[in-house]
Amino acid sequence: MNELNNKILKIGKEVKIAILAVASLVIFYLGFNFLKGIDFFNPSNEYFAIYEKIDGLTVSNPVLLSGLPVGRVSEIEILQDQDHKVKVYFEVREDIQLGQNSEAVLNTDLLGSQSIILQINKVEQPLSEDSEIRGSIRPALTEQIQEQAYPVLQTLDSVGKHLNGILANIDGNEQLINGILADIKKTTDALSEVSEKEATIKALIDDFKKITGTLSDEKKGLAAILAKANGIADSINALEVGKVVNRLDTTLANVNSLIASMQDGQGTVDKLLNDDSLYNSLNKTLVDLDKLLIDIQEQPKDYVHFSLFGRKSKDE
Repeated sequence: MNELNNKILKIGKEVKIAILAVASLVIFYLGFNFLKGIDFFNPSNEYFAIYEKIDGLTVSNPVLLSGLPVGRVSEIEILQDQDHKVKVYFEVREDIQLGQNSEAVLNTDLLGSQSIILQINKVEQPLSEDSEIRGSIRPALTEQIQEQAYPVLQTLDSVGKHLNGILANIDGNEQLINGILADIKKTTDALSEVSEKEATIKALIDDFKKITGTLSDEKKGLAAILAKANGIADSINALEVGKVVNRLDTTLANVNSLIASMQDGQGTVDKLLNDDSLYNSLNKTLVDLDKLLIDIQEQPKDYVHFSLFGRKSKDE
C-alpha cells in the first residue's frame, strides 16, 4: 500500500510538472501573439488590399482607425502574375464594419514605421469577410517635405543668383555709388545748413507777410497807389495839350522857313554853305591865325617885351 501511494505521488508530481509546462507554453504563446496584436478573446474579420509597393510593411504592423489600433497585418503575398504587386491581408475587429467606399491607406510616419489606416467613409452595404478593400499609399512625411521644399530651394537659388548679380553690379559701379553717396551727403549738409538758418528764413517769411499785408491795406496798399496813379493821369489829361501842340507847330514852321531861305541862296548862312570863295578866305584866315598862335608860343620874346626897370627907348 505504501509503495502504491508513493507511485501515485510520483505520478502526480510528473503530471503537475507537465501541466505547468503546457500552461507556460500556452501563456507564452498567447502573450507573444497578444504583443503582436492578435487578440484571441475578440473575434475579427480578415480583409485584403493590393498595393504597388509597401515601403517596408511587415506582418503584425498595426491597423489603425482614427489613431486607435483595431487590427494587425496578418499576411503579405507577392502577386507575380500582376507585375509583382503586393497583396496584404489584415485583420479588423468584428464589431467594425467596412463598406465598398472604405479605403486602406498605407502610411509611413516620421520615424519610418508603417501602418494601415482605415478610412471607412459611409457604409451603405457592409463587406463580407475576405473581401478586397481599395488600397492607396500616402506619401511619406519626408517626401511631402521634399516636394514642398523643392520649389522653395529653387526660389532661394534664383534669389542667390540675383543677389550675386547685384553684388557684381555694385563692384562694377563702385565709383558711381560713391558719387551717389557723396551727392546724398551734400544734400544732407544743405538740409542741415537750411535748418541752421531756420530763424533767418522765418524772419524773411514774416517780412513777406508784412509786405503782402501792407499791399492788401486799403489806405496804404496797392489799391491806394493805383488810385494816386489814376489821379496823376487825370491831371495830365487836364493840361492844355492843344496849346503845346500849336506852339510846336509854329516852331517847326519857322525851322522850315529858315531851311527854305538857305536853299534859295539868301543870307550869310547860305553863302557859307554855297560860296566856295568865302569858305576858302575864311579857311585861309583860320590857318594864318593858327600859325600866328603857334609862332607866339614858340617865340614869345619877339612879340612881348617885359623888364623890371622899364622899357628902353630905341635911341638908347
